[in-house]
Amino acid sequence: MENNVVISSRVRLARNFAGYKFPAHLDSESSLAITQKVYSALSQSSEKYSIMRISDMSDLQGEALKELHLISDDLLHGNRYAAAIVNKANDISVMVNEEDHIRAQCILPGKRLGEAYRRINDVDDMISAGNKIAFDPRLGYLTACPTNVGTGMRASALMFLPGLSLTHSLENCMNAVSRFDMTVRGEYGEGSDSEGYLYQVSNQKTLGLSEEDILRNVSSAVDQIEKNEITARKALLESNGTAVRDAIMRAYGVMTNAYALSAKEFMEKFALVRLGVYYGFLRCENGTKLDALVSDSRPANLMLKAGKNMDPEERDICRAKLASDVISSVVTK
Repeated sequence: MENNVVISSRVRLARNFAGYKFPAHLDSESSLAITQKVYSALSQSSEKYSIMRISDMSDLQGEALKELHLISDDLLHGNRYAAAIVNKANDISVMVNEEDHIRAQCILPGKRLGEAYRRINDVDDMISAGNKIAFDPRLGYLTACPTNVGTGMRASALMFLPGLSLTHSLENCMNAVSRFDMTVRGEYGEGSDSEGYLYQVSNQKTLGLSEEDILRNVSSAVDQIEKNEITARKALLESNGTAVRDAIMRAYGVMTNAYALSAKEFMEKFALVRLGVYYGFLRCENGTKLDALVSDSRPANLMLKAGKNMDPEERDICRAKLASDVISSVVTK
């Protein structure tokens, strides 16, 4: 799992077609035309894409896709003609008629911002090739929200920061990053809470910068936070090694033996297990399978996999069994 600080990298591009109103003011005919334009462009790709229309989804399916970061809450509850076009690997998602006509993103595991940018830039080129995109020579790409005008690009990294959190160093580190036009949010972006010491670090500014500038700035911020986190983890172990190891092993015991786990307790214990793998107190044979447990344990994905709706107590029991099965199979003492 390398140093398991940078969990994933994401690059998102916001675009709009020239000659159409923004999605909040689109009629049904225009909304459907835009969806068809995007899908037709992506159909030319060597990758296979599937289209999922919000109007055809159940509430459970929509929530499950949101938990997987493939769609946003705005897409779910905004324009009723919105859609998501997703590749087979689920690492590229194009949201159509969200806040903008196009919100195209690539999410890759680990520290791979450059690769995520290259892949989503190829998608952008495909869509732009046969369509006129709203662009101003002075301002750049025109978007529904002024904060996205310019490149329309957000680059971010999902970071696991228990060391900085537990040594109470996180606030100072984040304040330093904010001076360079970076923002730090919870895992699901603006307005979301941080769970399991997971934080999303991204650029705030899109106007007046090139895409290369944004990538360089975010990468530098991520590198600095990563160094600080590793230093904090070392300090945490040196200052209170016995307590840290005890907390980790207790968490491992709970995760492999509990009968019921709430979502909150799951994230708390899972974070400690992940930290235990970093320190070498626990051994992990499949980091990808372990990390997938986070999204698989979310309420909608639990119920979708089970094929039925469940009340909170039933979900807690199901979550505990899933955690036990997965962790017992890939993590050992």
